[in-house]
Amino acid sequence: MRNLLWSGVVCLVGLVGCRGWESEKPPVHLIPNMDTQEKVKAYRKDTTGLFADGRSMQAPVEGTVALGQLNDDDAYFKGTDEKGEFVIKLPAAIKGDDGAPKAEVIARGQQRFKIYCTPCHGAAGDGNGTVNTTKGLLVPPPSMFSDRVKELPNGKVYAAMAVGVNNGNMASYAAQIPVDDRWAIVAYVRDLERSKDGNQAWEPGGDSGPAIDPNVASADLGKKLYKGKGCNACHSVDGTKIVGPSFKGIWGKSEKTSAGDVTVDLAYVTESIRTPMAKVVDGYPPAMPPAVVTDVEAQSIAMFIETLK
Repeated sequence: MRNLLWSGVVCLVGLVGCRGWESEKPPVHLIPNMDTQEKVKAYRKDTTGLFADGRSMQAPVEGTVALGQLNDDDAYFKGTDEKGEFVIKLPAAIKGDDGAPKAEVIARGQQRFKIYCTPCHGAAGDGNGTVNTTKGLLVPPPSMFSDRVKELPNGKVYAAMAVGVNNGNMASYAAQIPVDDRWAIVAYVRDLERSKDGNQAWEPGGDSGPAIDPNVASADLGKKLYKGKGCNACHSVDGTKIVGPSFKGIWGKSEKTSAGDVTVDLAYVTESIRTPMAKVVDGYPPAMPPAVVTDVEAQSIAMFIETLK
């Protein structure tokens, strides 16, 4: 009977201790060091004395790479090959057995395209996004169905998201769109183009044509560089005005620029590629970034422009 009485008392005390109402008294900590342990918190001063500079967040040790962040595959992480040229092929990781992008990759690309690309390029990919139609962008976004976009190497489309386009006219989306999603968007863009043109290749420019000596200046090399260097993104060859002046019929002409009248010749073409802001043609935005080209490459591009009568 006595044991039963004591059991009742214990239960009653237990119930009183769990009444559930608020108390201004601090809680009882049976293991206090779990709450007061020494630790470093991000963005706060280091109070442990562990780091000499007193910072709680330290830079990586020089010469080291965090696990999983080596990114040594330039074709996948930069969209370029060992020569620095934009790759034509899509990564094998996103392709199925038939060589086409996997359906789930295209679906992911469509979802990401709607989130990040639609505001400027439009839901249909025609360049008539809300930002462009309401704000009237100085350099309008291109239609995904234009010949110049359809001919761009896949690596160039990827790089547009990774590093931006035209001196920030389109900013880099590297922070918003991870690598896998960039390639998914590239796959979706090609799928979108193929929905209107069944002849559109998944990998534009796959047929490189006859061999061209890269060490000898020629119009054929210039034509290849015109696409490989991305000149076709801003300069047409049929007289169409895009971001920059068309190359058609421009050779030998006198152009009004921000630095006065100039004649379009080898010297001007070379300068315009390497230091495009030196002489901006009147009526066009200062949107071209500088490019690194050899003398042979600059001469070849000039020779190609000369053929466009």
